[in-house]
Amino acid sequence: MDFTAIDFETATRRSDSACQLAAVRVRNGQIVASHCWWIRPRPFVFSPANIRIHGITPDRVRDEPEFGEQWPEIQKAIGQDCIIAHHAHFDIGVLLACLQTHRQPVPELSFSCSCTMARRTWPHRPRFGLKPLSDWLGIRFRHHDALEDSIACAKIVIAAAEDRGAESLSALEASLELSRGRAGKWGKRGLVGKTKASDGRNLFGRDGKRRDLIKRTGVRQWQVKTKREESVAFTPSDDDLLQRLLIRGEFTQPLAGNAVVFTGQLLRLSREDAEVLTQSCGGRVQSSVTRRTSLVVVGETDHRTRAAGRSESVKEMKARELREAGAPIRILSENDFWALIESGALGTVIESSSNRSAQ
Repeated sequence: MDFTAIDFETATRRSDSACQLAAVRVRNGQIVASHCWWIRPRPFVFSPANIRIHGITPDRVRDEPEFGEQWPEIQKAIGQDCIIAHHAHFDIGVLLACLQTHRQPVPELSFSCSCTMARRTWPHRPRFGLKPLSDWLGIRFRHHDALEDSIACAKIVIAAAEDRGAESLSALEASLELSRGRAGKWGKRGLVGKTKASDGRNLFGRDGKRRDLIKRTGVRQWQVKTKREESVAFTPSDDDLLQRLLIRGEFTQPLAGNAVVFTGQLLRLSREDAEVLTQSCGGRVQSSVTRRTSLVVVGETDHRTRAAGRSESVKEMKARELREAGAPIRILSENDFWALIESGALGTVIESSSNRSAQ
């Protein structure tokens, strides 16, 4: 079980704006060494949204070397190892972009993704962001610090290997039917998941449903998943999503002047992150529904609502009562809320949501 886990933090949404990099070396399933580099990005520009996420300010890296100056040391630390990151498409993309910007030759690399491994090891888990997975596995760390995130990434892979009884990285990949990604001066090829199970049966049936062969308590069972659900394994991480939306929201301010209430269980981001995003987009977060509330964002029904035998939360019921009494409150699904932020078009999303609610 030998590999190197890495994590980048970036100064802006540009892939070549690395401001921190960490690498953690694993040998025989044990962390044996760690490295961390502070990097002065080129151009020397920081997005306020990125600073809010990781807390790295321009002053922290103003006097640090640029990536190109540190690359020989970084390359030596990584060596010929398979590189693993949580949502590797992001970190490998940052690495390749930095090499290109700083005119460094791109070595032949192999890489894998701890998030994709986790999805195939524990497909029943509801969320696969670095923090939710770490919390579930009992891994304590300080999120959005490159070194801490790299250690958490490494421990997730080690836990997956223990769960599968794999004594090497290649054995774990074989168990998960996952092939490594490759990168070089020719470009990048992402991870490949096999389309057939070990017994030769197709993972995709005629109905378009994906059937994942899982091992639970020694019994091999079939679990049905849609193609859309499987594709989530290769979508941006929760952290990438938040960073992208924070940056966009800062400029578009789609929630300016609106008071927002969240209710139910959000699936794409934590409640705390959603509230930070709301404020970045110019909105104001309320803990309860009042006549001053503008938007109520409704997530999945939580256990308290189900335990009470209701399909709607108290907040949603209150919002509907006030709306019937003439209050201009709009009720949005979680998907409508994300569409609102991404499009920056409050009116269009609310109008379509209102039409559906009326139906």
